[in-house]
Amino acid sequence: MRVLHTLMGVRFLGLVESILFLLLVAICLPGCSPSPGDAITDVLNQCAAIGSASAQYEQDQGIQARFIATEFQRVDVSACPGDFRMAFQVHVFAWQNAEEYLAKNTLGTAFLEGFLAGLTDNPAWIGKTSSDVAVANQQINETYFTLTQVAAAHGARIPRSVAGE
Repeated sequence: MRVLHTLMGVRFLGLVESILFLLLVAICLPGCSPSPGDAITDVLNQCAAIGSASAQYEQDQGIQARFIATEFQRVDVSACPGDFRMAFQVHVFAWQNAEEYLAKNTLGTAFLEGFLAGLTDNPAWIGKTSSDVAVANQQINETYFTLTQVAAAHGARIPRSVAGE
């Protein structure tokens, strides 16, 4: 009888240990998943790498903007909070919109604007493209500032290459 009791006790202890183990896993597992700040930091690190890779197109700012927008769009932000995903998408749109204006910002365009201003005696032609580029860059900067504010609110670390340090 004592042997049976011991065997049952062992079985019972084995069951209790299994339940305790499962409870411990259930409690610890959510803590092992990345926090919103960690997920955002991962996204920003990917963006920093994309920014570095875009340097190969620095001779053509339009192509560079398209590269950045396209690569940013491929970044998986599904693990990030909704407000960050929204701010990120607005930032991608800013890059997409800037492409057109940055592509037009060439020496040829500046020459043509000056030529048309002289030909028509209308100075309004001068600087139109530069003005459009300034507005596009301002939009990129504003959306980036919003993006980093949202990221910081979630405890994300802003990579140095993204922060411009």
